Amino acid sequence: MIGIDRFPNCGFGNRIMYYYNLRNEASRRGCRYFCVPWQGHELFEGELLGEYPNVQGNYDRFTFCLGERFFENALVSTRRVFKLKHEPVVPPDSCAVHFRGTDFGSWNPDAVLDTEYYIDSIKEVLGRVEKFYLFTDDVSLESYKEATAYITEQKMNICVGENSSDRGKYAQDFSVMAGCDYIISSPSTYSICAGFMGKKKRIIHSGKWVRGRVAVGDRFWVDLAEGGNDDYSLWRLL
Repeated sequence: MIGIDRFPNCGFGNRIMYYYNLRNEASRRGCRYFCVPWQGHELFEGELLGEYPNVQGNYDRFTFCLGERFFENALVSTRRVFKLKHEPVVPPDSCAVHFRGTDFGSWNPDAVLDTEYYIDSIKEVLGRVEKFYLFTDDVSLESYKEATAYITEQKMNICVGENSSDRGKYAQDFSVMAGCDYIISSPSTYSICAGFMGKKKRIIHSGKWVRGRVAVGDRFWVDLAEGGNDDYSLWRLL
């Protein structure tokens, strides 16, 4: 048996990614698994906790890992593992736009994507989409302000996620994002995870960011640049 007996202090997207890697590893080994309850697991259908709390005897503790293991031996579809209990009504031809700020600036300044990326991506989907949903943890970002102004100038329907003003409402924003047809994504696992759940989406990522991560051998971005898989792949790199 293999399992997660504790989660580090991390965000919702990281918890999802870590858990998904556990399920893949259990499938690869052909063994049982367990997972302690984690904040957010209750949003999904099914018995995500596996053998928990009836864990007896020895088990292998699954080491914390994220994108570096995501595409490796991806034997279980993300859409089979994660099915939202409540799917909000999202109109067809909708596009989610995710802006990540706050602590990303100190983690890696390049991860706070510039306005040019967002404007170019919005231009790419104009004529294809009917409504934009904007999601951010940092309304002070210039890219967020300018992209909002640009969409407004185009006289497009626009909606701002609840999480923008209340971080406790991440679940609603995540569910809406998972229901969109397009995602103009950030390097955040929050938006990446929404991309591999719900509808199969057309996903846009920053070319500058992806090329930079490929250059340093970041496994997730290398694998994505090489085609990803059926659950998560690039539609455009801008």
